[in-house]
Amino acid sequence: MWMHTHDTLAKRLGLILTRLNMGERLVLETLSQDYGVSVRTLHRDLNERLGYLPIQRTGSTYYLNPRYLGRSSKSDIKPVLDMLGLSKIFPAYDALSFSRLSNNEVPPFLFRDMKVEDVTNYQATFKSLTLAIQNLQITSFTYKQQQYQKVSPYRLVNDRGWWYLAAIHNDMLKSFKVANISEVVVTQLNFTRSKSIDSEITNSSMLWLTDKPIEVVLKIDSAIASHFSNTVLLPDQQLLKVLDDDSLLVTSTITDKKQIIPVLKYWLPDIEILSPSELKQSLVYELQFSIDQLSM
Repeated sequence: MWMHTHDTLAKRLGLILTRLNMGERLVLETLSQDYGVSVRTLHRDLNERLGYLPIQRTGSTYYLNPRYLGRSSKSDIKPVLDMLGLSKIFPAYDALSFSRLSNNEVPPFLFRDMKVEDVTNYQATFKSLTLAIQNLQITSFTYKQQQYQKVSPYRLVNDRGWWYLAAIHNDMLKSFKVANISEVVVTQLNFTRSKSIDSEITNSSMLWLTDKPIEVVLKIDSAIASHFSNTVLLPDQQLLKVLDDDSLLVTSTITDKKQIIPVLKYWLPDIEILSPSELKQSLVYELQFSIDQLSM
């Protein structure tokens, strides 16, 4: 249910972004009929969830100023995607031109089942950390009931749908799941940004965490082996061996069971957990809980 709700949210936000980028003027009442959600929900979408965009408002009508759409030049959105680390999902820069994206009634790209974490419950934390990163300000906060002082925040990283803070603490690069951060205090002290740290954050997975990593060993059935051979679908995925029946033995390193259980559930029954046994038990428990909910 959780993933269905957030997949629906991601699709709705994606469609709204596309329509804004195409220059549409969006009226809340009309959007409510289009997407089957309340005007209040759409107000939150446009004012909170998409609040980082330069959206203008006249009454209940929302729109982007044409100069933000790139229509006055032949520019493209590649610099923005480069900055966000998303440019590799497109095959060619020409595909990213504003004219190509805005002159078609139906956009050429469609994203399905994007896993997106809803930041609504910790929006204030997210905002404080964003400003601290931009202003190079040292922070302190509580993380899983433990106090962290003199933290240098570098980036907010979305890894497989989950938000993490990449930061230096006690001269070590660590990451903290943003949903578990509270009581953020932004000091007036500044830190000096390191290019080597930025490079490490960009090129590494989010596994230099404060929690102890867990190694997972999986057997991937030959029916789906090509998906895992051609794409990294698991956190820190590594191929151990190709078996005689073309099935795969792979490892994945996680720090939170939630990082991998949704993927395992998606590929059942063609994926088997060999270790650790605790993860297998957690998966069985979640499946049984889902069955019990459907039976009620």
